Amino acid sequence: MNTLLIKLIMMPIVIGGVTLASKKWGNLVGGMIASLPWIAGPIMLFFTLEQGVDFTVSSIKGVMIGIIGVLAFSFAYIYAAIQFKWYTSLFFSYLTFLVTTLLLNTVESYMNLNVWFIISIVLSLIGVKIFPKLKKQGSLNQSLKYDIYLRMIIITIFVALITYLAKILGPTWSGILTPFPIITAILAAFTHYTQGAYGTSVILRGMLVGYVGFASFLYLQAILLPHYSIAVSFAIGFFVNILLNLLMRYLVKRFDI
Repeated sequence: MNTLLIKLIMMPIVIGGVTLASKKWGNLVGGMIASLPWIAGPIMLFFTLEQGVDFTVSSIKGVMIGIIGVLAFSFAYIYAAIQFKWYTSLFFSYLTFLVTTLLLNTVESYMNLNVWFIISIVLSLIGVKIFPKLKKQGSLNQSLKYDIYLRMIIITIFVALITYLAKILGPTWSGILTPFPIITAILAAFTHYTQGAYGTSVILRGMLVGYVGFASFLYLQAILLPHYSIAVSFAIGFFVNILLNLLMRYLVKRFDI
């Protein structure tokens, strides 16, 4: 089976499952589930299959920069969402992501992967602590037909595009765009439209809680892939990711972070 067919089959299933889980267990848990490497994992897999292990490992430093950009995206979105509608909030948050990643890319070569990993972890923890907790002001109770199918289509196109352009972009920018806030944007915009700024703040905060595990999953791939199979490397990384998500969830509840 060629990798394009894998993408076309896998990605709709992934985003459909995440969407249903978010609706069933609530926004905070939904955000944490969405922060798992549902998109970055397949992209890393396709990088490895199509470009080789060295390309994948080289791209992971860029992924850490991308995670920092997504953190900036989340803060920009929620502050914009307090005053503006979803499309205006998306504009400001994507602009923030672009500016952040462009600036960080100028100093990317001055720090190694270990430093970028530590920075992404520290900023994720700070982000969880200071992320605004909005007061619930009632539900909008709006619905959007066929939203799950729209999400499936958008995610599939994005993953196919990024992996197709990998040779042109090179490992650094391919890495930066791997955590590109497409699933974050989809969840934020749809939640903003249906539940308002409060529901959006909860789901974005849930995603921030999960970024420690997400960054760790990717960091582990840089260590494991040169020595172990894709299956083993991904299994270990995913297991660690879930454990860290559970730990972060406990800490948030225990200490009301």
